[in-house]
Amino acid sequence: MEITRAGIACPLCPTITEELVYLVLSAQSPFPLREVIRDRWRPAGCHLLQLDHWRKEMPPLPRDNDA
Repeated sequence: MEITRAGIACPLCPTITEELVYLVLSAQSPFPLREVIRDRWRPAGCHLLQLDHWRKEMPPLPRDNDA
């Protein structure tokens, strides 16, 4: 199951990023077993002026091939 949620704060401004998250669910548990961040959207303002700086400061997305 994929959801969109508020993510971490942008390192260049106080705006919160949005993340596309894949949830690994189980019939035996009411809670997700695992979360995999698939994509992160930048705030509309600051990254346009400082794209290279934003890429350096933003933590990389964890890559998980099992999900």
